[in-house]
Formats: sequence, structure tokens, C-alpha cells
Amino acid sequence: MKKLILNGLYIVRQLLDPFFRFRERAILCFHSISDAPLDTAVPIAAFKSHLAMLKRKGYAFVSLADIVSILDGNSRDALPQKAVALTFDDGYADFKTAALPILEEQGIPATLFVVGDGTTYARGLQADIAMLAKSDVVKLAGHPLVETGWHTATHPNLARCDADTIRHEVTPPAPMRFFAYPGGNYSDSAIESVKQAGFTAAFSIKRDLVVRGKSRWLLPRIVVLRSDTEHDVVRYVSMAQRWYRMVRYRILSL
Repeated sequence: MKKLILNGLYIVRQLLDPFFRFRERAILCFHSISDAPLDTAVPIAAFKSHLAMLKRKGYAFVSLADIVSILDGNSRDALPQKAVALTFDDGYADFKTAALPILEEQGIPATLFVVGDGTTYARGLQADIAMLAKSDVVKLAGHPLVETGWHTATHPNLARCDADTIRHEVTPPAPMRFFAYPGGNYSDSAIESVKQAGFTAAFSIKRDLVVRGKSRWLLPRIVVLRSDTEHDVVRYVSMAQRWYRMVRYRILSL
């Protein structure tokens, strides 16, 4: 039913866009680009298909910093009408071997959110999946298309952690601009610790667009799953998805 409603809203969006020229700015969140037995693992062929469809539909790939820049109401919004930023969570080794070659070929920037103790975290996934070595993370931090962000030390649910644990988890080993809450889970204490840690912005998990007025400490990212088609992804980053969220919350509030 959800996809049926979203598809209907997308048809309306397509009809209205020539007249209103909607500004659509979104952040996609990928994890592993592989055939690993995880819902969040997207095969290489599907990843390429997602990127190709977004391009065909007129979306430009920009950096995460570009998206964050629209939050400053005093600055001129110079982004393309339809812009998408790519992020990759956890720090899987296939970012370097599978995703990065595709990004390099197409000149697409990306932000890699790394977990400090990624190897221990990966063991809990019950999947045979390798993580980036720390030396690889250091090298990637110097790549012209890649920015590294922090995804905590051990990937806990920050909404369930005490204040001391949160401070330890969110403090990066080196200065970084961006932070991503593991699983999109946060608390008031987590938000405050992220601010104190010196980050510029932080990101949750929500299927919504980035618009002025959003809190820079809870910016929405759209997780792409193995089950998502290229058509699903285009709808997620469109005004149709924003309308769907508004209608959904309006109904729930009645």
C-alpha cells in the first residue's frame, strides 16, 4: 500500500514539476556494495542502476557539504534544482573495491561514515563481510572525492546509552565535520554530545528531503536496501516522498 500511494504521488509530482520546478535535495545512505546476505547490502549492478536512473531523471550528485550549505538561510542556494548526496555507513572494505571505482569513473563525491572498531561490529552482523583497514581509512580521507565522517567507536544504539558512554562513542579520533547516528538512533544527550564534539552537522535515518528549517543535528538520510529498485530510489528523493511523509503524519495526528 505504501508503494502504491508513493507511486500515485510521484505521478502527481511529474505532472506539476514543469510548473513549480520543485527543489529536491536528498541524502542517500548506502552500506555494503556487495552480495553479502544483509538487507542493507546492495549488489554492484543494482548500485550502478540506481546511479544511472538518478542521472536519467535529472539529478545531480553533490557533496554532503553542499547539501548542508542550504541550511544557512543567509547564503545563496547555488545547488542544482535536483541534487543528491551519497553517504556510505560503517566502513566496509567493498567501499574501496566496489563503490569507489564507480564513483571515480563518474566523478561522484561521497562521504564515508566509519566505525572506530569496525571489525568487532562486523562480527555481530553474522555475515562474512570485511571492513576497511585503518590504513585504508587514512588513505581514503585524502581522496579528492571522499570525505570521512564519524559513526561512533562501536556502533551502539545511542538512545540507550548513558551520558559517559555517549561522549566516548561520539568523540572522533581526529577532527571531522559530519556525524551519523548508528541506525538513526539518538537522544537529547546524544545530540548535545555531538555538538560538543565539534561536528558541523549530524544525520539521522528518515525518508525525507533536506530543506531549510531542518535541524542540522538531525538531517534526514534515506537508506537504500537490497530490495529497492531504481524506480523506488527516484521516488524516495523526490517531492512525492516528502508529500507522503506529510500526509502520513497528518493522518497519525488526527
